[in-house]
Amino acid sequence: MTIEPPSTVGQPEPQGIQSPTTRMRAVMSVKGYVLPDPNTPNRLTVWFIGGKLSPARLASGDGGDTDDEDETVCEETHTGEDGYGGFGDWTALFAKGKWRKTLAERARAMAAKLLLGADVPNKMEEDGHMEYSLHRPVGGHGKVYVDVLYLDEDILIMRGHHGTIYAMSRSGVSQRYKRLRGRRTSNNE
Repeated sequence: MTIEPPSTVGQPEPQGIQSPTTRMRAVMSVKGYVLPDPNTPNRLTVWFIGGKLSPARLASGDGGDTDDEDETVCEETHTGEDGYGGFGDWTALFAKGKWRKTLAERARAMAAKLLLGADVPNKMEEDGHMEYSLHRPVGGHGKVYVDVLYLDEDILIMRGHHGTIYAMSRSGVSQRYKRLRGRRTSNNE
């Protein structure tokens, strides 16, 4: 995802609140689990239990994706020539002491803590990520679900409860693991 400065999306700069001055790439991960819906075949109910926001790792030179699927750390030496900020810009926005919440943001965080048992970060970790958890999962039967439209060993296609279509394929890491596991099985025979 991209975090945009308010001015690039036609919004005025907020007064008294630190906001980004340049576009920044980020990775937002959501944690949860799925259970089969007891009433609808091919439906999985989704329960959300947390998530993480991290600066995105940038490829050397082109600003595109890397082959390192597990790496989400932004390179500190990024020059910003492509119009995106680097780790220094990320730190300037989210580091402790610079990340000030408005009264409304503090009220939302308190409500999330009381209603959902949310642990919301008040500072950025050393590698730049910020993680939250929900002790009372959100979602469940009839509220948040996905319908499995197609499934085989390599492809999964689902429709979310708002109609969004999700198409996923196994990653190269999964394919390599599958091949390695197959070799081990054939060697044991």
